[in-house]
Amino acid sequence: MNDIRNVIAVRDARRWWVALLVGVALVGAVAAGAAAPATAAPASAPTAGASPDTAPTAATHDTDSGVTFVESPIATDTTWSPADGPYRIIRSVEIEPGATLTIEPGTDVQLAEGVTLTVRGSLRSDGTADRPVTLRRTAGTDPDHRWESLRYEGGDDSRLALHNTTLRGGSTGVDAASDDGAIRIVDSTLEEFATAGVGVTDATPTAPKIALVGSTVRDVDGHAIDVTPSTGAIEAIELTAANPTRGQTTRNTLTLDPGAGVSTNAIRLRYPADSSVRGVNADTIARIGIDADRDGDVDRSLAEAVTNVSVDGRQIEIRLSRTVRLSSRDRLLVEYGGVENPPTRGVYPVDVNLLADGVPQLSDGVRAAYVVGEDADPSAGPDVEPSGALPAEPTRASGLTVADSTLRDVAGAGVFAAADTVTGVRVSETEMRSIGGDGVAVRADQSELSVRDADIQATDAGLQVDARTQTSVSATGNRLTGSSSGIRIRQSERRERLSTHVTLRSNTITEHARSGVDIRSTTSQGELRVVNNTVRGNGRDGLHLGTWAVREGRIAGNDVRDNGDDGIAVESRVVTDLAISENDVADSGAAGIAVRTRGGAYDLSIADNTVADGEGHGVAVTSDLLIDAVDVAGNRLANNGGAGLLVSSPITHNGTLDATGNVVAANAYGIVTRGAVDTSIRRNEVVFNTNAHADPVAIDGVDPGTGVYVAEGDRGAILDGNESVERLEARVANSRVRRQITLSRLWDGEAVVVLRTDGVSHARAAETGALDIRRVTDELPTAVGLTDAESPDAGVQITDNDIYGHPRGLTVDVEPLVAANVTARYVTDAVRTVDAESNYWGADTGPYHASILPEGDGDRVVTAAGWVDFVPFRNTSRGERYVRPTPRLNAPERVASSTHFEVSGANSTAGTGGVGRYHFYTDGTALSPQTTPTRQIEMPDERLTVELAVEDTLGIDSAGAATTEVAAATSETAPSEETPETPQAALGSVWGVLGAVSYLLALVLGGHGMIRTLASQRPPVDGITVQGLALAGVAIWLVAGVLGSPPLVTLGIAAALLWAGLTGVSYLVVRRLPALL
Repeated sequence: MNDIRNVIAVRDARRWWVALLVGVALVGAVAAGAAAPATAAPASAPTAGASPDTAPTAATHDTDSGVTFVESPIATDTTWSPADGPYRIIRSVEIEPGATLTIEPGTDVQLAEGVTLTVRGSLRSDGTADRPVTLRRTAGTDPDHRWESLRYEGGDDSRLALHNTTLRGGSTGVDAASDDGAIRIVDSTLEEFATAGVGVTDATPTAPKIALVGSTVRDVDGHAIDVTPSTGAIEAIELTAANPTRGQTTRNTLTLDPGAGVSTNAIRLRYPADSSVRGVNADTIARIGIDADRDGDVDRSLAEAVTNVSVDGRQIEIRLSRTVRLSSRDRLLVEYGGVENPPTRGVYPVDVNLLADGVPQLSDGVRAAYVVGEDADPSAGPDVEPSGALPAEPTRASGLTVADSTLRDVAGAGVFAAADTVTGVRVSETEMRSIGGDGVAVRADQSELSVRDADIQATDAGLQVDARTQTSVSATGNRLTGSSSGIRIRQSERRERLSTHVTLRSNTITEHARSGVDIRSTTSQGELRVVNNTVRGNGRDGLHLGTWAVREGRIAGNDVRDNGDDGIAVESRVVTDLAISENDVADSGAAGIAVRTRGGAYDLSIADNTVADGEGHGVAVTSDLLIDAVDVAGNRLANNGGAGLLVSSPITHNGTLDATGNVVAANAYGIVTRGAVDTSIRRNEVVFNTNAHADPVAIDGVDPGTGVYVAEGDRGAILDGNESVERLEARVANSRVRRQITLSRLWDGEAVVVLRTDGVSHARAAETGALDIRRVTDELPTAVGLTDAESPDAGVQITDNDIYGHPRGLTVDVEPLVAANVTARYVTDAVRTVDAESNYWGADTGPYHASILPEGDGDRVVTAAGWVDFVPFRNTSRGERYVRPTPRLNAPERVASSTHFEVSGANSTAGTGGVGRYHFYTDGTALSPQTTPTRQIEMPDERLTVELAVEDTLGIDSAGAATTEVAAATSETAPSEETPETPQAALGSVWGVLGAVSYLLALVLGGHGMIRTLASQRPPVDGITVQGLALAGVAIWLVAGVLGSPPLVTLGIAAALLWAGLTGVSYLVVRRLPALL
């Protein structure tokens, strides 16, 4: 027992000694720490000239771990170097105003979880290509433990400059919270961030100047570059509670006015910690939709589109089944129940965002002010400080530069800028890949964007601009591929008439799911420059240019091919001073070039374009009201499924159309005009518009295969005011008509349109109210030229054209027009005549007309209404004489069933440019067209009919098809498909060679023996051996020939006969020659 007690006593004593030693060590450490400023090596020495009265150093170097720990503000100019690194910032610190932190090449800076390095002075990171500076999470830390950001809060003289620096593993790489100074990031890498590589926070309404040059931003869960100061571009937001009582469960109503238009398929709200949203679900959604007139009622409900309402902690997310577009004048309204108010009176911030496929579309600073308390009034001194109200000053982003950089593997947009005003955004020579949102996205009241020489592939649009009032977009030399749309521009303000300036030059815009370029503007007047772009393989329109008015524009030199709908589409209320020239448009799924207006097309030039191989019209100019001063010249319009040229208005008017020098060939229709009665169609080649391989686009009243069709508009009239001082309504004599029309002036009073009023006193689109005067009274037909005096005649001139190759060369369908005096009572020209003189109709005998020229062998002229004068006519064509190609088909007469055989149209001929396409048919079923003349076909069990029709390079079809019948060969009659063996091939076989060796030896030895015998010398080989060799060779050939190589039989017989002859000759020479001598 005593021994045990002794052991315990010794052990206790040892414990006391250990405790004493530890205590001494701790006291020593404290003392050493107190003396550290004087003795320990600092992280950096003060710069030359620094005051001795500086604040204590912000870093402490741990010699054991080799780490310099940073946890205090940096108040003086400081340098961090690799020798004292790595530097580990263990709590948020700031570089104070006036101080500069310089980080030398090769330095490693580590930031602990949640830490922010705030720059209120300046930061200069001076890495090199071989020795970059690194700012990253602490070594060995789990990737989920992110540092917060490198936050910029500098003043006018502050700078944040990163050169050859890698930022990795934070929430945001560089986060700007001040509009002063500048941020410049050069030759650096920002990667693995949760929110943004570079961002502008909600703390400032104005973004500073930011430049990203030669750098890479990748692996970002949000936007790569997110410049959304304060609340971004939204106009207003409000969140109200039906019952604001503290601690009560209530119904909330969110209203959001987006400012610039926005698209969304999810709504996300994040409440403060004091609230509870556990009770919110799909059943508590009372109303959700768009309040178009902002009167508090839902005008377009989205209730049926709600697919899921999820709650995660304090966050609510309402998901929609489809993407919804909110214009700048729309208001989003959502009313839902199940929200429990906080227990404390006050105004709380609720974060609100709209998402499109998970990508945020608003600024992170959008917050609704949620007022809680029975008598809550922020001005009365709430228990919680008011938060979330919109800023008093407008937001602005200006001076963003992204150059020679790479953005990839980004969940959101590559570049996202949202503010009331966004200007000076410059993106150049930058590659964007695997971008989950838009490549470059701008949302603003007013914006200005320039993108040059960028290579962008994004999930949504390559370039997306949403403008409330006006915008300027310049895109030059870019390559935009594989996105939803290449370039998409939206303007949606309804109250102001401002401008949209768009310049697109030398871009490659290909393989987008929707349109290559899609511009849609509600109220802006567009100035368009679209030049030398390549636009191919897009799912919808190649170029869709839609503005309220196009006041000036040029669309020229573009290569537009293989697009799913229109190649080039211009849609506007009014189009003036627009030139569309020298474009190459092919293989469009709808029209090649389409200009569609609701008000009018004026001063429009379409010249020197090639529009071919489309499924719709080649060139189509249509208006609900007026077409005037339209020139279509020098175009090649060929092989389209609609009209080569369609110019149409439902309103008869004295507008001018001049179609000159066009080649209109191989379309379903040639030239179709309706409505504009001052029309000149001159010096065109309108030939063989009988496209046999297209499904013709229906044109009301026009038969496919018509060369030229002219008609009046059938829904009303446009009258010429001629500066008359008298009210034009008073000139309509019929009181019944006068009560039902309104006269609305267009273009400074030059023209007036007659429309039914129905209580509305302004001009409207034709389909919603144009007056067909003939339906009101027979006394006043469709009218043209209502003036104070007799108006000059206006008519259709169709002269000096080549029109041939059609079932109907010309159809005239013009009702009597009115040239009225001041009382509008008299029809001065009961029959309107179309001048169609000096045309060539395909025959020297002229066109066929049932009553005027029944002996004519040319195209038929039809007068459905009105009259036509086509005499004199031309006897020869004025231009190239086109002819139809001729198909020639070669095919075998008989083929075994289930085998493939070749058919060929190589001998087909064409008079114009050669054969362009071959159309093969089997038993009446069309095979896919091809440009090569041969095709492999599988033979069925029965006789097969093969046909061939061809087109020339212009698209002109052959008159018919070449036809041949191929019989199915039976097994008894089927010819051998093997090629007969040639004698040369047989002799080259194994048996042929063996026979030849034996036979040739016999010839050589026999000849040599013959010479020796004549010289009275003994032969080296006896005659029996020689005969045996010869007979062996012959036998080999004969046996091999019988067994399967027929040419060897012939060879063996010939060799045997030859040997017999040689043997006989030898005998005679040996036996008889000595006796003779």
